[in-house]
Amino acid sequence: MPVSTLSFQRILGLAVVAVGAACQKPAPEPESVLLPAGLKAYTLFEPGTYWIYRDSVTRQLDSVWVVSTQKDILRIGAGGTFDRVALKYEAFTVRTSSTISGSHYYTIHRECDLPYRESQSTKGPCWVLERGRYLPNSTADAGGELVFPYSIDKDKPTFLIAYTAVMYPYWYSQPTILNGATYAGLLQVKLTTDISEGGWPTHYYWVPGQGVVLRRINRNGQWRTWHLVRNHIVQ
Repeated sequence: MPVSTLSFQRILGLAVVAVGAACQKPAPEPESVLLPAGLKAYTLFEPGTYWIYRDSVTRQLDSVWVVSTQKDILRIGAGGTFDRVALKYEAFTVRTSSTISGSHYYTIHRECDLPYRESQSTKGPCWVLERGRYLPNSTADAGGELVFPYSIDKDKPTFLIAYTAVMYPYWYSQPTILNGATYAGLLQVKLTTDISEGGWPTHYYWVPGQGVVLRRINRNGQWRTWHLVRNHIVQ
């Protein structure tokens, strides 16, 4: 049966559209949003790093060391798909091991989209750090908790909703004395529940270039504190 001129024109038009779509280049990916240097100073450590803490109750020492560090560029698709990359950002996962408390991982997350930057977000910190238990031989997810917010206003009490807890961070602008030592840039983070510590209330005290210098855990109503004795940092 002969094809009418109108039908032929329609077929030709569809073919042109298909060829044009096939030849169209995908949109270029955006530049990666790099982690702030200040954030890395608090949280990103390389193998060779170790911390030694003393238990305030038993006086026992606990050694914690960095087992591995993995750095990535995460790609977030537009509209929940990966047809087009809308956001790329630098990320990392640091795994640690301990002579007493087992193994943990620390993973960075970005909580705000472009065009927001750290100083422009109206949703809280753009960057948060998750701490979870590392269970290589388990099929179950032990879960984790957000333990570090960056950045928040300094010298301003606030609270944030974490995964299963309320977080009360406080970032000091002035050098602060803690356990007889003076620290600059101290960030105190209080959690009502910490899944990475068995669900108990936990407090962390972070210092740039040193990581966690003190950790407090309330087990069954009793607070126990792990003070930093010494450390060796590789960044």
